[in-house]
Amino acid sequence: MTTYTIETFDALTLTGYATQLPLPTMTNIQTVSDLKTQHFGALAKSGKFGALMAGSRDHIGFALSGVHQDQLEYFAGANTTVTATDTETRTVPGGHYIVLRAQGGPSRQLFDQLISDFFGQILPTRPELYTGDSYIVEALLNGDPMDAAVELRLPTTVDA
Repeated sequence: MTTYTIETFDALTLTGYATQLPLPTMTNIQTVSDLKTQHFGALAKSGKFGALMAGSRDHIGFALSGVHQDQLEYFAGANTTVTATDTETRTVPGGHYIVLRAQGGPSRQLFDQLISDFFGQILPTRPELYTGDSYIVEALLNGDPMDAAVELRLPTTVDA
């Protein structure tokens, strides 16, 4: 079983690019995962994500997923000094977060596995950890999406 910790993070302002995706369900979860990969891939190929990372304060690539108007908003960004005219910003609130970690493989596969482990194994036994109407933070820690070190962060009201 995947283990987790509860850690405290400061608020974080991310600069990046959002896309709207279908809400994930048991029947379309692979499609949504593929669309997340396509969004990041397009940003990498265009040089937009590299430009954000060039000014990154912490050298971590972030994705923020949350439900907005019956769709999943998937925001790819960085804590960066770069401000291009077509970027948007999102603030990740400070506070307590459930943190799951994985490494050694493609980042999307690692994130998908951590999401599956959290919602399939951890949350059913600890429902107080996550309210369900919130957001998820994906953090690529080592800058290598093909041999990744990742963290999945979910906000919680449970103290460490």
